[in-house]
Amino acid sequence: MIKFLKSNKIIILLILFVCIIFILNPELYSKSCLNAISVWTLKVLPVLFPFFVFTRIIVNLSEFKTNKMDKFFNNIYRVPKFGFKIFLLSVISGYPMGAKLICTLNEQGIIQKKEAEKMMSFCSVSGPMFIIGTVGVNIFLSYKAGLIILVANIIAALINGLIYRKDKYVEKEVSYSGKKNDNILSSSVYDATLSILMVCAYIVISFLIIDVLINLHVIDNLSNAICTIFNCPQNFDTIKSSIIGIFEITRGIIELNNVNISLTLKTIIASGLIGFGGISILLQSLSFLNQLNISTKTIVKQKTTQALLCLIITIPLAIIFI
Repeated sequence: MIKFLKSNKIIILLILFVCIIFILNPELYSKSCLNAISVWTLKVLPVLFPFFVFTRIIVNLSEFKTNKMDKFFNNIYRVPKFGFKIFLLSVISGYPMGAKLICTLNEQGIIQKKEAEKMMSFCSVSGPMFIIGTVGVNIFLSYKAGLIILVANIIAALINGLIYRKDKYVEKEVSYSGKKNDNILSSSVYDATLSILMVCAYIVISFLIIDVLINLHVIDNLSNAICTIFNCPQNFDTIKSSIIGIFEITRGIIELNNVNISLTLKTIIASGLIGFGGISILLQSLSFLNQLNISTKTIVKQKTTQALLCLIITIPLAIIFI
């Protein structure tokens, strides 16, 4: 309890510090928020919102009955027999849909904390519309780069699930037959709107924090320290953009695209950043998983191994196909 209170005090002090910084230079940080909204409007909203709507319609209409792939996932990943469907829907829609669906399964009484933790290890993935549409086409101007990142992230997620499968799942006789709702389109649009607005809020907060850290020279000093440790001063901009990407992947990848390095290297780094998801995505996922009381440490550990797997898998793919 004492540790919890101390951590809360630290968080409160940090938030107050950011508020004071904002008050001291409101014009600068207002621009930061506007830049975040601009990125969300131009690069995230057009590709994610339609998918959010369509995915929710699919979920609302789906009958969650087991099939051969569900049984395969049950045996391999030791998760409920809806595991494959949740993974597939997570891949289709991307962050943070996996966490949202897992939360729904918990509300239905289908899974408990242990199963949720295992499913998060392979159901927390970015979707094709963000990876190919936003990163590949809109930022890197390369459909091929986006496709490579997508394939690497899917494979990495599946391997990551094997690392955290642990105990065998004890099957429960539960079925979920979708929502009995006569107005599925309206409810799907409503849910998608709330989700996309939440994504916007986290992007704005992340951009604000990143700019505070940049203006206080925290990110520059950290980048310099890494360059000194590894004796690579020429990679300062690459390291700096990667650190920014750890906070918020869209901002980090935009910064990375401005660095004078090859598309191959950009693709590899971006894949790792997307595999991790960034602190912004982490907070979004934890907001859904809050009722399950899954520790932040567990999710960070899973996302770190997933990011490393993405890097390893992307290296040969990028070298060969770009």
